[in-house]
This record gives sequence, structure tokens and C-alpha cells, in this order.
Amino acid sequence: MYAVAQIDVDICSATSCRLCTQFCPESNTINYDVKRNTAYVAVDRCKGCEICVGICDTLAKHHAIKMVPITEVVEGFEMSKLGFHKF
Repeated sequence: MYAVAQIDVDICSATSCRLCTQFCPESNTINYDVKRNTAYVAVDRCKGCEICVGICDTLAKHHAIKMVPITEVVEGFEMSKLGFHKF
């Protein structure tokens, strides 16, 4: 089963550190929503490398990101020519 990153918005919005957006090796995969004050993942771009999990757990010590099977993604986003859309 393919796993992708999922961000706990409650934890992320309380910290707003944005480190995961800086360290993700795949551009436009983890972005930051300034209105909601949280990072979010474009699941169609996530390669499942888990670098963001290591950054959030080890460097930031927030534990806001975990890997989940793609079938269990909550509030995922996909990219289109018009931008990110919730599905």
C-alpha cells in the first residue's frame, strides 16, 4: 500500500513553524495555508519519502506529520491547472 504524509492541522496550526515546507524535496508538495495557519500536503505529488516526518519529529519536535495509506487520507489535495483543490 502506498503511504503519503498527513498533517495534523491542530498541532501544526498551534506551532506554525513551516519547516516541513522548506525541507520537502518535491516542490509544491507541502505548502502553507496562511488563512488556516497550517501546512497541507498535495497527495498527488507526495512520494512517501518521510523526510517531513523526520523534520517535524526530530528537528521541530511537533510530531504533527505521520504517514498514512493513500486510501485513508483525510482532507487531501490534488493539483490541477487551476491550483489546489480539496477532495
